Amino acid sequence: MSADSDSADHTGQHHTGQDLGEHDVTWHDVTWHDELAARIYVPPAAKRTGGAVIDVHGGAWTSQDRTLGAKYGLALAAAGVCVVAIDFRDGRVARHPAASDDVIAAVEWVRAHGPRMGIDAARVGLIGSSSGGHLALYAALTGVDVPFVGAFWPPVDPLARARYAATMVGKPVPAGQRFDAANLVRSAETYFGTEAVMADASITAVLCRERTGALPAVWLVRAGEDLNVPAVLLDELAAAYREAGGSVELTDYPGQKHGFGHGTGPVARQFQRDLVARVLAALG
Repeated sequence: MSADSDSADHTGQHHTGQDLGEHDVTWHDVTWHDELAARIYVPPAAKRTGGAVIDVHGGAWTSQDRTLGAKYGLALAAAGVCVVAIDFRDGRVARHPAASDDVIAAVEWVRAHGPRMGIDAARVGLIGSSSGGHLALYAALTGVDVPFVGAFWPPVDPLARARYAATMVGKPVPAGQRFDAANLVRSAETYFGTEAVMADASITAVLCRERTGALPAVWLVRAGEDLNVPAVLLDELAAAYREAGGSVELTDYPGQKHGFGHGTGPVARQFQRDLVARVLAALG
């Protein structure tokens, strides 16, 4: 999919980030491709590093939008990294691999339009939360070379996660957890269609089967009390990634629940600081 050369001019209003806790950051919306929207978090001029990340939102491959990662988008921009948070075709309108194709197209779009935004095309990475982490990894391994991928609490094996969720349907959900097992099963079926396609989209399976270019440095984030993503899936991926010759760091946040990094509490803010440090180290 090619970039839309006209879409960079379709900007919305600019807003300061002060109401969301990050001073001197502005953001604006653009139409980046085929009427898809992106939200661009612009660093203060004095802090711009030239690095950028594309943020791929979660939502079990079937929900949410570009605004989900606002907290860490603002934190990254405040540190000098441009953030392009994208909408893409998910299970509401398409099936696999449409979303990953859009992630690949977004990298191409940012590289093409980067000079207008002070972005170095060689320093564009990917980040994603939950299913967005899976999509970011899939895109980086099958369709585009990037130097860094941050994947936060990602369901990296869609079939294993769907089968796990099926065993949890109807069981009591512990207090304080947001977990809808039946919805996770439906969402996987909606986006992937069949179990064979789910299995084929496993990041570990991709490592064993096909990939393009060098393996990017990967930061995997795991919530210690994540009901949505079994812990073993990330252990298995980390081991497979190292065996394939890739550099991967798996960081645990004990006691945290799925999606914790979108919040404003002390551990969420620590995660956001950790993310900033890793992105700056990887992309400058």
